[in-house]
Amino acid sequence: MQPAEPMAADDAGPYFFLSYAHVPRDESDETDPDLWVHRLFRDLCGHIRNMTTVSAGSAGFMDRKMRAGQRWNDELADSLVGCRVFVPLYSPRYFVSSWCGKEWTAFGQRQTSYRIPGQRGLPSAVVPALWTPVPDHRLPECAQGIQYLGPDHGERYRRFGLYGLAKLSSFRSDYQKAVLMLARRIVDVGESIAVERGDPAALHTAQDAFTRDGGTLPATGRRLRISVAAGTRRRLPEGRSPAYYGSTSLEWRPYHPAAPHPLRKVAAGIAEQLDFQPDVREFDHAHGPSEGPEVLLLDRWLLRDPEHRALLGEFDADDHRRTGLVVPWNAADPDDDADEPGVAAEVESALPRRTSRQRQAGRPTVLGPDERSFSEQFPRVVHWAAAEYLRRAPARVPPGEAPPRFRLSAGNGQDSWSPQGHRRDAGEEDRDEQLR
Repeated sequence: MQPAEPMAADDAGPYFFLSYAHVPRDESDETDPDLWVHRLFRDLCGHIRNMTTVSAGSAGFMDRKMRAGQRWNDELADSLVGCRVFVPLYSPRYFVSSWCGKEWTAFGQRQTSYRIPGQRGLPSAVVPALWTPVPDHRLPECAQGIQYLGPDHGERYRRFGLYGLAKLSSFRSDYQKAVLMLARRIVDVGESIAVERGDPAALHTAQDAFTRDGGTLPATGRRLRISVAAGTRRRLPEGRSPAYYGSTSLEWRPYHPAAPHPLRKVAAGIAEQLDFQPDVREFDHAHGPSEGPEVLLLDRWLLRDPEHRALLGEFDADDHRRTGLVVPWNAADPDDDADEPGVAAEVESALPRRTSRQRQAGRPTVLGPDERSFSEQFPRVVHWAAAEYLRRAPARVPPGEAPPRFRLSAGNGQDSWSPQGHRRDAGEEDRDEQLR
């Protein structure tokens, strides 16, 4: 029986697709947080170019950009539907990333078959790599049946993952061995399993493969409330086209028609990339402060309605809610000929306290002129809102009884630091009673 003709990697896309969870950038540090992942990617590409006949630019694909909302950029989509091998980089952060879960699903929808028919088992072109250790109970169901640790990996790979091996110079030989083994495994799978090209259009409906309990993501521990104050088709702002609105304010699309999806989806997607668990809801000025930072997405057309303007004025006067304020501005909006300074002036006249506070912190209030600019600037407002929340959040006492106060004692009721024969006077005993 003759083997199938190998796929032409240059025609199908990159040899492998590296799927990993972006580490959010710390605003106080300009260092690339994914620097070590990129080093691993370069090392893998170098090995695969030496092991195969792929061209320099076709060895692998790694997405270097923080993604915005629900959008798949064309290069990422083409690489995911055309690669031979899918390489998920396991880490605790990976399995709480909805983007990584969608990439997993999108690749899993592609049909696979053995190049030499008659082999046993289900063909899989998924080759996991351990970036940082993940407890077995944290692995989602889709990953539990895939072997990612073998007898040849060694104890250091199991304990530290590729990240730990790469960071410590004393583990350099372990890192080099692990990367070479991973590259060899990628090539073995790529040459033995054929994967049909996928449909880029299907990526937009891909579900998160890592969701649990009916679609609830594992909590990341940081919640971000995203409130939306916008018009609806039933209550259109004066002079506004209904094309920008839906049945609720959550369907507001300020960058229509270039960006047809609701803005809250874009904001929620960015929040997830920043390691927040988004809590999206319609704005209600009567709601108390959230149990975490908050960002308000404001449709400035509401400011022309006296009732909405009054409610937003009450919100502005509430100093207990340190909410980040975001006002999208679409330069291509045919209903609006105002420029960015004009929009900013209108917003500041209605919400002077919040706009002034953000301006002093160097955080923009008006984000535009298009969705791409919004996506680039929105994380800065989120980081500021999170810092403001932490600065003003009340300290929380853990539940349960407090542990006993630690005291140095000699075991006979006398403090161990007291000189031998020292007799405690009434003043010392009073001080100890106050400390208890």
